[in-house]
Amino acid sequence: MRFHSARVLSAVLALLALVGCGSDRRPGPTPSADGGGLPTDGGSRTDGGPGPGPSGPVDPACVDGLYREAMPDPTAAIDDVAFTGDIPAFVDTVLARRYPFGLALVQGGRMNPGFGDCSVIFAGSPGSAADLYNSLSTITHECGHLWDGHESSGATNVYEVNADLTLSATSGDTTARGGDTFPRSLIRGDAYQPSRAPCAPGVYSGCDSYADVYLDGDPTNSTFEGGDQGFNMLFDEVVQYVNSLATDYAFADRRPSGYSTSARDGILTFLWYTTRYLHMARLDYPSAYTRIANDAVWRHAILTLWGRAWLYLGLTADDPSLGIEDDAIQALVMDPTLLDEIARLRALEGCT
Repeated sequence: MRFHSARVLSAVLALLALVGCGSDRRPGPTPSADGGGLPTDGGSRTDGGPGPGPSGPVDPACVDGLYREAMPDPTAAIDDVAFTGDIPAFVDTVLARRYPFGLALVQGGRMNPGFGDCSVIFAGSPGSAADLYNSLSTITHECGHLWDGHESSGATNVYEVNADLTLSATSGDTTARGGDTFPRSLIRGDAYQPSRAPCAPGVYSGCDSYADVYLDGDPTNSTFEGGDQGFNMLFDEVVQYVNSLATDYAFADRRPSGYSTSARDGILTFLWYTTRYLHMARLDYPSAYTRIANDAVWRHAILTLWGRAWLYLGLTADDPSLGIEDDAIQALVMDPTLLDEIARLRALEGCT
């Protein structure tokens, strides 16, 4: 079985629009002069110790290569956890044992006013424990969006990265929506999209199945579409797609034989989108580039998530069940011109 997460997430675009406009926020890192927040360490936990470092196109001496966090435990015993119809109890118990930060994402998502229990909303209609295990990565992903939205306020976006690291940055939405960036849908018209064209209706292989979900719409019309959102929400997808991959890694042994998921495809697609967005910003939207590259807070956040993404991509590289067309997408991410956009951020960060 081949499972494409973009098909599931296409049903929640309206929800994500609301998430991007959160009105409530608990205290985050100490704000900088422009309202953002820089972490004071590499993000390693104090209770469980840091895990291994990232591998792949990272700089071991810079923010991305120095990233650490306590890792999920895919061997923790969960055979004794029975599903009796109580979705929240089951979800909380298995996440607590194998991916505690995933539990924090769920608990944080439940704090978002105006929504029900996100573990129930995004579980579908499970009839068994197996059904719930198949939904866990969607649950942590979407609850993570809700938690970030709950924490964000006005022009400030907050991103929960791990148990000890919260990032916040300002003015990342589009100029039309009060920020300094441009609609993410515009990258659909760049020179790189034809390398993996958006899928035609009903087609999910050999094409970009995420484009019609996240890069849709016309930013010049009066109708809101997901692609109208700016860099702030493109970045939140990077945050959540790493959470999806981490969850699927933690519960890889619960995947039915012959079942493949697009966990690696999703985060690789958004790394590709991120470098393409940076490339377009630098060449065509200098004020947007100033905001997200020359702003120390945004720059540090991008490099941090670049490192976190490659941490989990390296960890899962040998599990074919966690990707469908991930090799093809990774080849696009590795384009030297696009990787140079990350190198430029490292240079601005002062890395050698």
